[in-house]
Amino acid sequence: MTDHGTQFTSLSRENCQDPQQNKFQQILKQYGILHIKARVKHPQSNGKVERAGQTIQKLRKHFPSWDETIQYYNYKRPHSSLENGRLRTPHQAFFDKMREREKNLR
Repeated sequence: MTDHGTQFTSLSRENCQDPQQNKFQQILKQYGILHIKARVKHPQSNGKVERAGQTIQKLRKHFPSWDETIQYYNYKRPHSSLENGRLRTPHQAFFDKMREREKNLR
């Protein structure tokens, strides 16, 4: 999730002979990542992402690599903001939400 900054959303101009996605958009496509843009004039949405980034940066000094830091953050560290009755990791919360969504589609 990002804001609507040009570094995330810009495309080549229409009068360009060979318009290309910018580097950010190319990398998202390469890894199959869906780009979600925060609602305009809704800083709370982007604030969640910024807070997660801040927490991950603080955790980084305790791990040998970024990969291990992200692994810990997503799969081992319980998050109180994902509580809904119990502490859960982002990985658990994601799959709980997917199961709930599937159940509601039936």
